[in-house]
Order: sequence, then structure tokens, then C-alpha cells
Amino acid sequence: MQWATVVILFSLVCSVTLAEENDGTPSLRVLARSSVYNAGEKKAIYCKGQNLQQSLEWYSPSGEPVEGRSTKNTRVYVERQKNDTLLPLIIHSIKVEDSGNWTCKSGDLNETIEILVGEKVNISNRYESFEGEEGKSARLNCEAKGKPQPVVQWYKDIEVISDKSKKYVVRKKGDNYQLEIKDLNHQDTGEYVCKVTQNALRYYTDKRVQLTVQHKPILFNSDTEEIYSSTYRTEEVYAILNETKNISCSAIAHPTPTFSWSRRHENEFDEPIEDEEKVLTSPSGNVSVLVLRMHDENLYGEYKCTAKNPKGQASVVFHVTEGNKPNPPDHVSVYASNVSTITFNVTCSTCNMDFEEDKAPDPANLVVNGYSFELVPVRADYPPQWDEALFFDADILSPNDTLFTVGELPNSTTFHARVRTRNAAGHSEWVDIISSNIKTTSNAIKLFASFTVLFASLLAIGCN
Repeated sequence: MQWATVVILFSLVCSVTLAEENDGTPSLRVLARSSVYNAGEKKAIYCKGQNLQQSLEWYSPSGEPVEGRSTKNTRVYVERQKNDTLLPLIIHSIKVEDSGNWTCKSGDLNETIEILVGEKVNISNRYESFEGEEGKSARLNCEAKGKPQPVVQWYKDIEVISDKSKKYVVRKKGDNYQLEIKDLNHQDTGEYVCKVTQNALRYYTDKRVQLTVQHKPILFNSDTEEIYSSTYRTEEVYAILNETKNISCSAIAHPTPTFSWSRRHENEFDEPIEDEEKVLTSPSGNVSVLVLRMHDENLYGEYKCTAKNPKGQASVVFHVTEGNKPNPPDHVSVYASNVSTITFNVTCSTCNMDFEEDKAPDPANLVVNGYSFELVPVRADYPPQWDEALFFDADILSPNDTLFTVGELPNSTTFHARVRTRNAAGHSEWVDIISSNIKTTSNAIKLFASFTVLFASLLAIGCN
């Protein structure tokens, strides 16, 4: 019934339309709407007439009639049909200059269509690198010529840049949307994106500029990621006698810095440390490590690290004093495992777990800040090869933390495992974890209750 209604209505509409066209009344209409076209496209716009006394004609925005195609006229022309009831206007490689009102006429009848020709923004070099200098300004250019005029917005690392900020100024110079970044520092390093949009053309493009800022070294604590605000800083470092202490000196710098180490004697740092076995540099060149083998109490003292590049230098003094060796864990069990991780229940009842932030560290009883785990797959008839072990550090975030998950691990694997506590000075002795459940599963998660806790719970129930 619904389809029949639709067919009847369609038939009625067609009948009315045909009746209007065949009633002998002259009519004329352009078979297109006013629109926006992209420069360079080919367009055909049709004008249809009925019962006309005079021929159809197209007129350009200048008022001149459009002629037919000829050897001299091959871009804009009309193609006349045999019955003269349909006259197409053909425009090849449409130009911005073709914008305006195009009119189809026949005697006193006429209809006009407005054509707006848009020119897409073409950014020739969409990817650039720019190197600025600390304390100076950087000007990044974004040439965005197009019609209609595009909307341009600058971003830094996906964040919108506001031109109301004192840090940034956006200036429009002709078709160039220039971003000025004032008083450069290391935090200005990053990717800047000039996003260009022409909504009328449904068109988007962008330009990306990778800015690098040359600046003097800035030292920071690699453990806490705290940036040292001054160019000279003192850090407390604790070491354990007869063990090795690695002291890291980390710097953000461009160009890459060179590091130097020295030790204080009396009032001056006049003993340079240049032994390649004592000073190591990371592959990136931004971290230098001083290796102290604390075989003698005389090695306690002050050590200075200096990072230097052509833009300046910064130093940090590490005051190395003796710290206590932490006690090892006194309870370890497997709590849970799955295909790629194992969770251990670890406690150390004799360890210092006092996490008060404002409390000064006691070198003789330093707070335990985590545990270190080593796991090596079990091989039949072979002892554990600890030099091939997988190593994991787990941080203690609160005194009540006892569950620590390590992974990624291979599935369906049984492991030897051991654990040790760590504090700011170093590590305790290793404690072997004795359990047959130190293994990952093939798929489903398995839980293993701590036999110590279970036994204690059953004992408590029995005693009551």
C-alpha cells in the first residue's frame, strides 16, 4: 500500500511537471545551484528552455555573450544542441577570475547563477627543521595563499597556541602567517604545526616545523626527574662500604654536552677523574656515570660533575657518605600468576618503612624504597644461571605495599627466582624464593595462597 502511494504521488508530480512544460508558456532555468568550485576543474553548467521564441544565450560576469567553441576559444564556450532547448556552458581549467554571476537569457527571460572559484592552499614545503638559540626569538613561517582566505591556526605538540600569550605572537604578512616564539628555552623544543582550513572548499592541509633550541646544559635527577633550578647544586648520596656505587649525572642540553668529574681535596675540586673504567657515558651522550668501588672509607667525600657545551655549563656536587646495608626480606611467597606476569607477596618486618617526607634521612637506618627481583627459567639438571636472569625493580609506594608484580615473562615457564631489598645506599643480600609455583600459565589465571598466611589463619581459628 505504501509503495502504491509513492508511485501515485510520483506519477502526479511528473504529470504536473509535464503539464507545466507543455502548456505553451515560455520558461527557462539553470540546472545548477550557485556553488564553490576548485580552481583547475572542468565544469559544465546547463541551461534548459521550453517554448522559447529566441535562442538561449550565456553571458559572462562582464556582460559579454559566451561564444561557441573555436580554435581561438577553447576554454570557455557554449555547445549548441540541435533542438536548442538545452545549452551547456563549458569551462575548462576554471580560474579564480571566472568567479561572478553567469546569466542564461532568452529574450526577456533570464536566470543567474553565482560561481565562486576557490584556490586551494598549496604549501610547497610542508616539513621543515628550525634551530633557535636560547634567549632569542624564533620566527616560523606558514605561507598559505588561497581563495577563499583560509583559516590558519598554530599548534605546539597538539596544543593550540593562543596569540594572547606573551610567549607567542602570530602576525599576518600578506599570505604568510608567521609565528614568533619569544625568549627561547629548552622547553620550546618540539613540533609546531600550522593547520590551514578552507571550509568552503572542504579542504585541509598543514605545515610542520620541528624546532630545536640550542641551550646550556640543565642538570636533573634521573631517579626523581627533578630539574635542578640553579647551575650549581649539591646532592646527598649514600654508599655501602665494600660495594660498588654508581652515581649518575644527567643533563638536558643542545648541543650534546661533555662531562667532567673531579674530587674535592680541602677546599678545591682539584683531582680530576679521567679513568675510563670509573667514568661511563651513555650512548645518547646526555648521562655520565661515576663508578665508585667503595673498598676504602677514604673514598667517601665530595665529587663534582660538570656538563658543558658552547652555550654554557652546569655543575652538581655529590656528597657521598656511608649508608646502611638494608636487611633482606623475611617473608616471600607467590600470590598469583598469569600468562606473562607473576605477583609476589614480600615483606620485611625489620626494615625501615617510615615514609615521612619532611623527615631527614638517617644514614644508619635508611628507608627501604623497593625490591629487586631476578628470574631465570628452570633447566633440568642445571643450576640457575643468574648472569642470564631477567631483572625487575619494584617500588614501594606506601608502607602497606606487599604485593609486587613482575613481567613481561614467557608463558608456560617455571622459574628460579630471588629477591633483595634496596634503599638509597644499595641492596641487601639476595634471598632465594623457594616455591614450586613460580611459573606463568598457558592461558587462565591461577591464584596461589601463601602457605604461611593460610597456616597462620587456620592456627588462629583452631586456637579460638
